[in-house]
Amino acid sequence: MSKKINAPPVWREEITQYLDVLKAGGQSKGTLTTRRCQLSQMARDLQGVPADVSDDALVSWFARHEWKPETRKSYRNAVTGFFSWLHTTGRAAANPAEALPSVRRPHAHPRPCPDSVILAALGRANAAERTMIRLAAEAGLRRAEIAAVHSRDVMRDLVGRSLIVRGKGDKQRIVPLPDDLAGIIMDARGYLFPGRFGGHVEESYVGDHISHLLPRGYAAHTLRHRFATTAYAATHDLFVVAELLGHESVETTEHYVAMPDGRLREAAAAVRLI
Repeated sequence: MSKKINAPPVWREEITQYLDVLKAGGQSKGTLTTRRCQLSQMARDLQGVPADVSDDALVSWFARHEWKPETRKSYRNAVTGFFSWLHTTGRAAANPAEALPSVRRPHAHPRPCPDSVILAALGRANAAERTMIRLAAEAGLRRAEIAAVHSRDVMRDLVGRSLIVRGKGDKQRIVPLPDDLAGIIMDARGYLFPGRFGGHVEESYVGDHISHLLPRGYAAHTLRHRFATTAYAATHDLFVVAELLGHESVETTEHYVAMPDGRLREAAAAVRLI
């Protein structure tokens, strides 16, 4: 969504007004940018005016794209919200988005990166990369969250120090930190990973630096899976793990937690006959 896409003039006013509604509802700047790009792409492809889009045209437009399930779901959310708003405000007589089928998403199995692999990566990493890896594996941060870590986000709690994390949708959560990792962040006196021209680095910068240190099949997100799996093994509490990961639903967290190998082996051993 980094490439700027301009909607045709006859769509711009409606798209801008709809985005104002989302902004008034507290949606983050990143969400607004994504929605603008998605709706603008749809507008350029469909042409005409928003009120004249038919059910068949909208379904056909979705069918033409070979999107991944997550991307397809995101586009569906954008389009459904936009046309529902058009219809309920009287700007369109019908809502063509009602014809869109729900998006089927394959069940994603957890893939926690093994500690032996992480330790090997830490041995090859430079100082900045080691901190990136630790923030993902020991604090469960997403790439974008790692990129935006700032020294002012470290706070003292009743036990030690924690990090204020601003996650998806600008939602905040508190994640406890090891003392040495908290010290590294505070010593930065600003963004932990400053950008070349101000601000902080992009999430892709973090992802690329972590991925090149890990073997094929493992990436930054598998470190987050490692955090979730290890945290659940220690607490047996999905609600706690969901809170640490910034998930609104424990159903999402379940997809991050792999059953510990030891428990699987215990179960298999218990049913042996000979």
